[in-house]
Amino acid sequence: MSAAINLQFEDQIMCSICLNVFTDPVSTPCGHNFCKNCISQHWKTNRRYTCPICNKVFKRRPELDINTLFSEMVAHYVG
Repeated sequence: MSAAINLQFEDQIMCSICLNVFTDPVSTPCGHNFCKNCISQHWKTNRRYTCPICNKVFKRRPELDINTLFSEMVAHYVG
């Protein structure tokens, strides 16, 4: 059972763009998490600022700050 829980947690700390453990995780206004560099590159290569998961459209590029709590959780799990 603990192996199943670990797999579920591991899925939660993986970026859906690069498919790796988050690096400098940020949250979009719709609540989805990505590596800061991954979402920045995604928005550089697309004409619209959308969430890659739910496709919510943002009128302006959202300002993203590193989610420090989530970052610490990832570091604890990986470290």
